[in-house]
Amino acid sequence: MHTDEEEQRIITLKKERIEEKYFVGAPYVRMDYAKKFPDDSLPSEWFIKEVTRKNKLQTHEPKKRNKGQNIVSRLLFPIKSIVSLGKIQQSCDFIGKKYIQGSKEPVNIFSTSFYQWFELYQIWRVSAETSEQAINKLADFWTIFPLPDVMRMDNGMTFRGTGKVAAHIGKYLKFLLNLGIVPLFSSAYQSYTNPHIEGHNRTFTEKLWSKNFFGSLDAIDVECEKFNAESREFFEWKFKERLSKPGIRNLNKDSVLDSEVLRSTKRKKICFIRFVQRWKETNDATGIVVLDRFVEIPEVYIGQYVFATLNLETATIDIVSEYQGNIAKIISQPFTFTL
Repeated sequence: MHTDEEEQRIITLKKERIEEKYFVGAPYVRMDYAKKFPDDSLPSEWFIKEVTRKNKLQTHEPKKRNKGQNIVSRLLFPIKSIVSLGKIQQSCDFIGKKYIQGSKEPVNIFSTSFYQWFELYQIWRVSAETSEQAINKLADFWTIFPLPDVMRMDNGMTFRGTGKVAAHIGKYLKFLLNLGIVPLFSSAYQSYTNPHIEGHNRTFTEKLWSKNFFGSLDAIDVECEKFNAESREFFEWKFKERLSKPGIRNLNKDSVLDSEVLRSTKRKKICFIRFVQRWKETNDATGIVVLDRFVEIPEVYIGQYVFATLNLETATIDIVSEYQGNIAKIISQPFTFTL
């Protein structure tokens, strides 16, 4: 049973977050409660949400069921294949360009977040949307926070590193692979299948950009740091025990980072979520595109998702279809690439 005193505490903490903070959800209110009343029992997130709703303190309307959820299920999205890639999974993205009043130059924002096993969201203003900027920010990030097993991203050239030559492994991919991280590319042009990456733009726009008037780049940096500090506080509170577990990796500040040369292909792989369709560029053949190279797939799989793994050690590609958690290999063939 919850008391009136507990409810009043929650109301007060929720109001304080709404007035002062970027993150106002039940998990953050629960953290505040634990820190302010360390000797008392901690209310559940469910109860905090109920108090919030009853006292009309919701800052957003309840989420409606996304039509993409049914589509993903019906079109055999390879959830098991993704989850089983590794325990700690992270995503990154360059947010669409923003502009401040009085300046013609765009503002570039890079963001990253853990979305499996940990929760943490960080954003920074960067000079340009380049692989070098992404590498520099992530290298600094991983000296403080855990290296992931998987890095999920969209299919932008900055990340995949292919342009004039198909199936070329670019410097950003080499950077990840040299650190023992599996690159995972989302399905192109289908944002509902990739909420972790597409959510970066929405989170930044709704929580930070639209709530502030920015007249200078320094002002943007100040708010980004405030946003990051709030997310770090929750991360350190909620995952304190997990962070102490063995197997957590970090980058040493003196580590030599290599994005020009792939040190070894042994046990290295790059993964792709892809949607099977007809391609006019290949005379309406059915298949997928991996690193700008077409891979033909039997017509029976048209209109569904598949999961492709490029094995760099053997220079082969394996493509599987997933149905209700059962994984079946449908393609295994040579796939040459350049470094």
